[in-house]
Amino acid sequence: RLERLGARFEAASPLGNGQCSAPHPLTVTALADGVALEPAATLNCRAAEALARWTTEVQVAAQKEFGESLKSLALGGTYVCRGQNHDTDAKLSEHSFANAIDVMAYGFTKRASLKVTAAPDGTPEAAFLASARTGACTFFRTVLGPGSDAAHGNHLHLDLRERNAGHRLCQ
Repeated sequence: RLERLGARFEAASPLGNGQCSAPHPLTVTALADGVALEPAATLNCRAAEALARWTTEVQVAAQKEFGESLKSLALGGTYVCRGQNHDTDAKLSEHSFANAIDVMAYGFTKRASLKVTAAPDGTPEAAFLASARTGACTFFRTVLGPGSDAAHGNHLHLDLRERNAGHRLCQ
């Protein structure tokens, strides 16, 4: 399915560190339309597929708001063994299972990159960021970004954490 979505990836060696694990991780370097991941993402297959599907929606938003193409996603983190919000005493983050992505900025073909942050209301930047964030809620079970809490003020956290009754956290 990832190949059909235009993703470029390769299988990586199993990851494990105590309770953290990713038995079948992938190293994903690009998505449809050559959208580069900077740096490459270490994700499980489900998270990679969700990212690939979401990015096609982000590409539509880039065309609508800026009249140009998305060329890259600047990532802050994928697989890393840690607690939620970097708290060593907290429940393990979905990053610990290669099941989460932090998007820091969007790169475009002609305009300057756009950091994930609060943007002035009524601007194309605000409309694009809102569209990307709202669209992520369709593909991911957890979407946190600026305004949700202090830990997510400068990036969009996306993960596939399973919750009771299919509940989604989209803030």
